Amino acid sequence: MNAKTLICAAALALPLAASAEQLSYRFVDVAHFPEAKIDGGRFDVDGDGIQLRGSLPVYQNIFALAEYQDLSLDHGIDVTRFMVGAGGHWPLGQNLDIIARGGVVHYEVDSDDDTGLFAGVRLRTFVAPKVEVEGGVEHVSAKAGGMDSDTYLIGEGRYNFNSQFSAGLLITVGGDTRVFGAQGRFNF
Repeated sequence: MNAKTLICAAALALPLAASAEQLSYRFVDVAHFPEAKIDGGRFDVDGDGIQLRGSLPVYQNIFALAEYQDLSLDHGIDVTRFMVGAGGHWPLGQNLDIIARGGVVHYEVDSDDDTGLFAGVRLRTFVAPKVEVEGGVEHVSAKAGGMDSDTYLIGEGRYNFNSQFSAGLLITVGGDTRVFGAQGRFNF
């Protein structure tokens, strides 16, 4: 075989290889944020943090979700966020899902706290075999410690080592907040 034939065969096999992957909504993951920043209200602080989250299918394309985020920032400021809710995913194409999520969010910023709602929409797909990307917007309506309700852009990219383990990067930016980190995921 010549190089041209090999390149054509690889290009034709790429969509087939990508379609062999499955988007799982049954997972737990952990993220470390070496960069976390809040710049608004009475804060202009940097720090780091962690995030734990999970998703569990409950009926066909519906899943339950839970997230916990803890940021340790300058001047001893701690920000904790709990999210509990549900979502749905619907195929727009082969290995391309649109995801809607919503639920209850609770923020604690030092001694101030608030409970509100969150809602968002995302797209999730494989861009190459084993390489998955996810991105969208999420609105959070809770005010605590000078942080106001806001809308965030969310981006995630993961490399799937196999059907159970993946690792990647994630970023959330919007309004007063920016977090950037590395993530490990276990699909079960």
